[in-house]
Amino acid sequence: MTSFSLSSAFRAVCRPLSQQPARLQRFSTAPIRLAEEPTTSRPNVGASSLFDNITVETEKTQPLEQGGKKAAKKQYQWSSTNMKTSPRKLNMLARQIRNLPVDEAIKQMEFSSKRTASKILHNLAFARKNATEQNDMKNLVVAQAWVGKGRYIKRIKPHGRGQFGVMHHKEAHIKFLLEEAPEVEQVKANRRKIRGWNDTKKVWTSLKENKPIYNPKAFYNW
Repeated sequence: MTSFSLSSAFRAVCRPLSQQPARLQRFSTAPIRLAEEPTTSRPNVGASSLFDNITVETEKTQPLEQGGKKAAKKQYQWSSTNMKTSPRKLNMLARQIRNLPVDEAIKQMEFSSKRTASKILHNLAFARKNATEQNDMKNLVVAQAWVGKGRYIKRIKPHGRGQFGVMHHKEAHIKFLLEEAPEVEQVKANRRKIRGWNDTKKVWTSLKENKPIYNPKAFYNW
């Protein structure tokens, strides 16, 4: 019985395609149906046109050079040497000059009472000079300012009765990135002469001692 079934199966496989039953000659018509359907403008399943719109918008917003290439954003990075201060103290000065024009940052360091403020002032002045002469940059702004850890030296601190402790000599350095400030449109010239649109002149007044300062900057009370 087993030999008969194997031989019959072998003959059925070896038959030509025309002699096979009708149920084996059925073919799928799915490709034909898909080809007849009209093509739609919508994206395929799993794709989104959102990212295409973003790329198109970015290409429109980015300025182009004369040759048709994208204009590279001018930047100048400066790194200082190690200073005899802790990274925590130096980071407070870095927060003070961040996102400020270079001239304003130099003024802040000029009138600051911190010991490392004078060193940061000289570094800002050198970076401004190199950026203007080497990269031909104008209207400089301190776009980024961060602090790195330098040497961390341990020394013996003698105590009484033959005992001693450990004292740490910390060092840190500062880095900042200079960029050109974007051109601000003159909104005042485009304003219409309508009642209520005139700018009010603010008069400078001194601080009142009995009035608290709300929402002070991070470098105000440290």
